[in-house]
Amino acid sequence: MNIKNKVRLKKQNGAALLVSIVLIFMLSILGIAAMRDATIEQQLASNAIQKEITFQSAESATDVILSIEEASHPNAVESVICKDTLKVGNTDLNQSGGQITEVSIEYGGQSLPTGWSLGGPIGGRRFVVTGQSDLPGAATSTVIAQGVVAIGAVEQGTDC
Repeated sequence: MNIKNKVRLKKQNGAALLVSIVLIFMLSILGIAAMRDATIEQQLASNAIQKEITFQSAESATDVILSIEEASHPNAVESVICKDTLKVGNTDLNQSGGQITEVSIEYGGQSLPTGWSLGGPIGGRRFVVTGQSDLPGAATSTVIAQGVVAIGAVEQGTDC
């Protein structure tokens, strides 16, 4: 009987090694795939954060311009009536390094605001405020345009 046991042991030499090598290879492939997926998910999350930063900056820049109440302020929407587009450089937003945010204001002419369509000395002036924020290092940018009508005294029949 000892001879039969020795023969069986000799026939099984290397089978456990082959199975363990195959298992290690399969686990290595699974680990590499999981690491690659995690890297891609990290890049997607980073891109989403950068896009959100530029979106919020562009929207905040347009809100800063639209919140100016004094018509005499050089960046007020009323300052571009009958003029070329006004470009406002970096606004007073706290920005991360390399981020560029600009605002432009365009005059769109007179309009008849809702509720004032019978004419008279009251009218509206249309403006488009466009905010653009760029992160050049990340190749990300956002442009937001907001239209606004300022209602007030206007001279009918003239655009300026």
